[in-house]
Amino acid sequence: MKHCANKTFPAISLAISGLLLLAACSSNTLTIGSYDGATGKTSKTTYSKFYDNGGWLLKDKLGLVILVNHDKKVIPIAHATAKTIGALVANDSFANGKLSLSVWNFDSVPHQVKFKKMTVPSGELDFQNEVLTAAPHKETETSAGSFPIFNYGKSIHVTLEVEVAGKTRRLELDLQRRTKEELARYFSDGAARPYPWGARKVTQ
Repeated sequence: MKHCANKTFPAISLAISGLLLLAACSSNTLTIGSYDGATGKTSKTTYSKFYDNGGWLLKDKLGLVILVNHDKKVIPIAHATAKTIGALVANDSFANGKLSLSVWNFDSVPHQVKFKKMTVPSGELDFQNEVLTAAPHKETETSAGSFPIFNYGKSIHVTLEVEVAGKTRRLELDLQRRTKEELARYFSDGAARPYPWGARKVTQ
């Protein structure tokens, strides 16, 4: 699969609660610092370049994970100079979201998933009914193209339409941009994944 969203990215409004001290994006990561006036303490959160979430296509049998890899090319010296003189163009607000789809087959029989389309904030991706066959007790991942994403975002709302077991199904998810702490918590060996099946493995 290789498809790109083709609509214009809509205007994005930012609601900021509390006093924002720092919002720095170093190419593919995002660091946000804030100040708590009540305690006088500051805190800092660093987000990775990975967005993901998952849900069931067939309850307890077939799961699907949607992954987006934040890809922002920055020339460090030129970028720093532009910031100094206030000359950043609108493109600084956008990055490329590389999309992957991962089917988790917990069943003892293969399943075919026909990918129809996915709606993202920047438009719609047409998968042209491409079919992925998920082998029994296997994870099967495929690259599915890319689309524009907000460079400083922390989540991406998507709606995926597929056909499985002869029925059309819609999976609506908020893909979370994982912090460094979450990567260690959810994706280390033996950890429960942040999906409905938790620590369950396809090989079990």
